[in-house]
Amino acid sequence: MKINRLGTCICLFVLAVCVLGTTPAAAQDYPKGPIQLVVPFSSGGATDIFWRTLGEQFSKNLKANIAIVNKPGGGGIVGMSTVVTAKPDGYTLCAGNSDTLDITPLFTKDLPFDTINDLTYMVKVANFPQTLVVRTDSLFKTLDDVIAFARTNPKKLKASTPGFGTNPYMALQLLNYDAKAEIVPVNFTGGGENVTAVLGGHVDLGAVALPPVKSQVLAGKIRILAIFSKERHPLYPDIPTAYEKGYRQTLVDTGMGIVGPKGLPAEVIKKWEQVVQTTLKDPAVISAIHKFDFVPDYQTGDQYKKEIVDEFALFKKIISQSK
Repeated sequence: MKINRLGTCICLFVLAVCVLGTTPAAAQDYPKGPIQLVVPFSSGGATDIFWRTLGEQFSKNLKANIAIVNKPGGGGIVGMSTVVTAKPDGYTLCAGNSDTLDITPLFTKDLPFDTINDLTYMVKVANFPQTLVVRTDSLFKTLDDVIAFARTNPKKLKASTPGFGTNPYMALQLLNYDAKAEIVPVNFTGGGENVTAVLGGHVDLGAVALPPVKSQVLAGKIRILAIFSKERHPLYPDIPTAYEKGYRQTLVDTGMGIVGPKGLPAEVIKKWEQVVQTTLKDPAVISAIHKFDFVPDYQTGDQYKKEIVDEFALFKKIISQSK
């Protein structure tokens, strides 16, 4: 009887060692094969080109083939849904951004998953800021000019956005909240129409992401009054931020990071954090990122998730008060 009990204990011990030892070993050997990085937007756009550019560098540093797969639709939800239901082994990941992670959930009924709790936040890579712009012949020369006029003339100023619920739209609403102003958003259906509205004088201002407006800024047709980031953009050091002007909650960057299915092993997350850190130290990579007017912004998975959670709470508050 004692022998049987001893044998049973030994078997259980061996089984426990196998169970506890196998998963970390597999994760430590990661990656052993190709990795699919889902980009939940159409091919050819700035986001797609950005991830394809970085994907090449990630492949070199990971010593594994990374396949970029476009799965557009639903503001990023279609592509992300395929990752939520994927096996949590690190071989199916998603290129996440803050639009999909903390704005789309505010405006989408019956979302098939929880963007906060049904994903593993692995690492943040970069961001690109939103801006407030005017035509170069505008009487508004600074952000202070705009706010001073808006406070004494509520609802007189109109500002274009690329659409209801987009990051530029949220930036404008945050500025209204922060500055105690009432600038009226005029929502279009994309960055192109948004910029065209400013150029045509159909609106007084434009809330727009930096990449779509860059060519018009360089051509001298549009002037950037402020950037909605905490720090000045390294490529536009003369342009002030709304934050430094005292509008401390008007911080709207489109954060670009990598997320995966819920339950990814810690070793896989750590591997990606290390790879992104290494990649972002490469001057050629930094130069490539700057071509998109993006700003490198490395954050660990935990930091990345906290940023999204905090931003979601703030956006939810602003939307409820603006209705």
